[in-house]
Amino acid sequence: MKVQDLNEAQGFATEVLIEFRQILKWKFFTSFACFYLAYLMANFTLGCYLLCGVGLALLIANYNSLLVNGEGRAVLITGCDSGNGNKLAKKLHSMGFIVFAGCLDDKSNGAIELKRCDEGTGRLHVIQMDVTKQEEVDKALGYVKERVPLQGLWALVNNAAQSCCTGFLEWTSNEAYEKMDMESQEFLIFPFWSLQVMSVNLFGVVRVTNAFLPLIRECQGRIVNVSSISHRTPAPFNGPFTITKGAIESYSSILRLEVKRFNVKVVVIEPGNITEASNFNSYKLNFTRTVRRMWDQLDDKLRMDYGNNCVDKQIEIGQMSMELSDKDTSAVVKAMVQSVSQLRPKDRYLVASLSEKFLAFGIQYLPQWLTDGMILELEAQTSLSYLSYLEPFIII
Repeated sequence: MKVQDLNEAQGFATEVLIEFRQILKWKFFTSFACFYLAYLMANFTLGCYLLCGVGLALLIANYNSLLVNGEGRAVLITGCDSGNGNKLAKKLHSMGFIVFAGCLDDKSNGAIELKRCDEGTGRLHVIQMDVTKQEEVDKALGYVKERVPLQGLWALVNNAAQSCCTGFLEWTSNEAYEKMDMESQEFLIFPFWSLQVMSVNLFGVVRVTNAFLPLIRECQGRIVNVSSISHRTPAPFNGPFTITKGAIESYSSILRLEVKRFNVKVVVIEPGNITEASNFNSYKLNFTRTVRRMWDQLDDKLRMDYGNNCVDKQIEIGQMSMELSDKDTSAVVKAMVQSVSQLRPKDRYLVASLSEKFLAFGIQYLPQWLTDGMILELEAQTSLSYLSYLEPFIII
């Protein structure tokens, strides 16, 4: 027997033992207790059936929550400079996973912080990777291949995203959708950070997934894509971002079907309206500056058609949306952790408030004329005091 085959056999035996130990943990006690009580109540047919049903439901739920052993498994995460990607990298590292943290700038504060978290374990690697550049993705692929553990690349988390892109679709140049010149300083209508929305949110995901999918297939791992509830609630002035998230939904659905034959899972994380508390003020400032600059660069005819109060109205609605957003992103990070660490993760994790879910499903299933009227009526109101009464329904 070859040494490699022996190592694989030992790894498989270790996995079986770990999963068997988890089955014997106390969280399965309630299921077995229900089955035992059903046995004792065999003479009471209805009670016996009810207890068997409860026991079976608990058994399935607990089985789906079983965790894989992180030791010897590698995870690649994009967008780890800050935010959810940074938090996810730290959490998975603490669980024993080998983490490759892709950062736009490996000298950023977030990247330096991740390097410090490694504490000499050698399990957290910070990689310079701009998902819009094929050469950096190829370089990152070579780095991962040289250091991937025996059990391979277990998960790819496409977390990198650009959200600072707003404006009516008519204001958006064709170049903003089709092409982005990274070296050019002529920004046309959009400033530099807004031009990246298609390149990062859509083409970046496709680029990174295609590069690392062969490694994922080898160990029958999973791919985690981050979408947004905004694709269910299309609203004016947020078109470019919403379009990219809708495209990610379709991409993930197709990819899920294509890689099932390799026992590879595709998971979608769908956050609601969230804004990190630490970056809240900078988000508001960038949003206002972006909108003002777009308006100033429009031609006179277009500005006359939309009206002078259009910008102030959209800025007010956008700022209100940020004020009402959830500042605690821990639920999103928890869903990401579960998608990577659970033996049988869900196909989708919808992380949103009850009011956001209510609005999202309402827009999807109510008549189009009714939902269009609701959204446009909401847009027509410019008073923050009025919008505060509609707090549960704003996800713009």
